Amino acid sequence: MHRGLRCFICACAVGWTGSAPLAVDLHRLWEDRCANCHGEAGDFARRFLSVQGDALQGAHPDRELRRFLQNHYLKNNEIDGVYTMLLAQAGSDPRFKERCTPCHAKAAQLARESLIRRDGVLYTRGSRRPLDDFMQQHAALPAGEAAFFAGLLERVEREVHRP
Repeated sequence: MHRGLRCFICACAVGWTGSAPLAVDLHRLWEDRCANCHGEAGDFARRFLSVQGDALQGAHPDRELRRFLQNHYLKNNEIDGVYTMLLAQAGSDPRFKERCTPCHAKAAQLARESLIRRDGVLYTRGSRRPLDDFMQQHAALPAGEAAFFAGLLERVEREVHRP
């Protein structure tokens, strides 16, 4: 068989078998692999991890947390994403859980079901308005609160639709 044809067939087979890189929903990954032992990611991060400079520190200061994650049921392509997600959660307060869960359940679920990104801008599916604009008039939030929640949802949307 001609070498070029063989390469084309192999490339198509990789695409058909799903071996190409797939998007990783970091919140579902946590729920599937970690939540049974560690609970919700945000609660875990705020309770057991701390932010030191721009790094995440666990309970054992001599352990390198990325290496720990690698040896703790995560694949290489998942480690940086989970680390970054936990870093963000450890450094933020639980305002979404406290103020929004009565109507919206979890931030990840809200991001999956109600937000869509087009041309780099995050929109609400229902109103089709940019998230930043929508949040200015949502639930009578003060300006600083609206910006906080818009930023949080931007981050969570990237975590659930991570390439």
